[in-house]
Amino acid sequence: MRVEKIIRPLCCILLGTFLNTTPISAEIDLDYNYEYEKNGLYTKFSDWVPYKLHKWEPKFLEDYYQLYGLKLHYGENELRRNIYFLKIGLKKRFRHPKNALCPVKDEEEYYKYRNLLFMHINLQIMRSYMRIASQFDKRHLYFYNLDFAYDLNRSFEVADGFYKEAIPYWKEAQRYADRSSEIDSDLDLGTMETERYEIMTGKLDFGKIIEDHLARLEKKETRSKNFWQNTRTQISRF
Repeated sequence: MRVEKIIRPLCCILLGTFLNTTPISAEIDLDYNYEYEKNGLYTKFSDWVPYKLHKWEPKFLEDYYQLYGLKLHYGENELRRNIYFLKIGLKKRFRHPKNALCPVKDEEEYYKYRNLLFMHINLQIMRSYMRIASQFDKRHLYFYNLDFAYDLNRSFEVADGFYKEAIPYWKEAQRYADRSSEIDSDLDLGTMETERYEIMTGKLDFGKIIEDHLARLEKKETRSKNFWQNTRTQISRF
């Protein structure tokens, strides 16, 4: 007992001395993550675990439709990207009815669902073409803009082409809206149902809107071309 009483304090003193002289560090050797041999003694366990690539490939029409997106500040590239994906989506098959974008109860509702999506996608393509055209168009043609008449003429030609490119998709949207109206029940796709209703009642008529854009564009283009021809005539005299 006496020996134990003597040894215990001595052990505590020696242990305390050792701890004071040998600093204990919790820092990790960060170089280990970079400086090690691939198949060496200290190979990381994660290197033995195969990596799984979490890729998602669009397969159905709804997948390509969900790739559609428009930022607050968008440009021509974003619009062309949307057109590209939506056009591919029109050629793809639909998902299984249980994976549709809204609940579908029977075959008639599934028929209406498909036509509503076709209508909406055609409308989105048409709107994208019109947005691109608006970037080459000018809402107002002021007198000082005519100093750039040559560039304006080329820009107006591009705008005219994009406006006309939107017309077939508007006609397709009308056709699918008429088909989907054959079914009386309403689906849980509020925006598309509203578009269908407004198309059928004539409240939404992009045909007139595009015609109006083309008519005003023609007037601006004529004015710009006349100014450019007069300028060239005056320059040739000198």
